Amino acid sequence: MKAQMTRSALATALLCLAAGAQASSHREAPFITTAPKVDATDFYMFRSYETGRDGMVTLIANYLPLQDGYGGPNYFSLDPNALYEIHIDNTGDAKEDVTFQFRFKNKLAGDGVNLTVGGKSVNIPLIQAGAVSNVKDANLQLNESYSVTVVRGDRRSGTAQAVAHATGGATSFDKPVDNIGKKTIADYAGYAAKHVYPINIPGCNMQGKVFV
Repeated sequence: MKAQMTRSALATALLCLAAGAQASSHREAPFITTAPKVDATDFYMFRSYETGRDGMVTLIANYLPLQDGYGGPNYFSLDPNALYEIHIDNTGDAKEDVTFQFRFKNKLAGDGVNLTVGGKSVNIPLIQAGAVSNVKDANLQLNESYSVTVVRGDRRSGTAQAVAHATGGATSFDKPVDNIGKKTIADYAGYAAKHVYPINIPGCNMQGKVFV
């Protein structure tokens, strides 16, 4: 999906990808039902309403519809084999001028999470084994991470540069596990807030934020 915005606004964009968000279901396209992890439902773009950030633009792209907290045990991880993109047209010619690309990695936490069953240590097949409250929580069986690339010009042949954490310069970001219920994550808003990262977007002179 394409949308117009100024380059100065892009410099302070908040980028979000959301899986299973409370929005439209949008499963009306027959082919995409075979690949729900890349089913794009809604896209939003608006000026920030945060105090002191009214000159900034927020971009939100939703994927993986019709999911809820009872849909375990593996829930709604995004596809590590897929490329998720947000295209920005700044000139009104129906061609992307700036593209944000998201790529995901899913990795077992160490050797996985083990529980003692019948006197033996057994590696569980579940995404978590207890309450979760922190980034890379010890009770998580699966850690999800992602990278963001900004491409200027054609999304396949333009100039691509990595988006980096504003503190330390890391180019990999941790994704929170999805909201799979209060017994697992008592304060999801607080847990999710730990995964909002300040970022430096190449070519921009102001910091943005990213959350998936």
